[in-house]
Amino acid sequence: MKLLSGLLHLLYGGVFVYAGVVKAWNPMVFLDDVRSFALLPDPYAGILAMFLPWLEILGGLAVITGFLRKGGLLVLNGSLLAFLIAISFAWFRGTDIRCGCFGDSGAATSNYTELIARDLTLLALGLLLKFIQRRTANREH
Repeated sequence: MKLLSGLLHLLYGGVFVYAGVVKAWNPMVFLDDVRSFALLPDPYAGILAMFLPWLEILGGLAVITGFLRKGGLLVLNGSLLAFLIAISFAWFRGTDIRCGCFGDSGAATSNYTELIARDLTLLALGLLLKFIQRRTANREH
């Protein structure tokens, strides 16, 4: 069970480290993606575009290494909820977005169903890891 837990933490954290690095590597492209949601005016869109990749990288590393894992899971699960809300608002308003979640997809617009399904799957994994963490902590006490 410990090996499976470690692999799941590596998978979950690794997804966010990868996503964060891709965004941090080309912040102007990610800024355009953030602006495509039409939810934040400048300069807030720019602040988010500069801050979010590093939050994902640090949160992912926390989940992988175990150092501040509880906080990393909280931040990343909270981020997924925020992403789901932002995607849902854009879909509801009929806004054509470029997600930018894992860099430039090359698509002019995003497939909302795929984005929501992916984020719900990641959130389910994150909540499972939170449950595993809580259960492990309860056994140690």
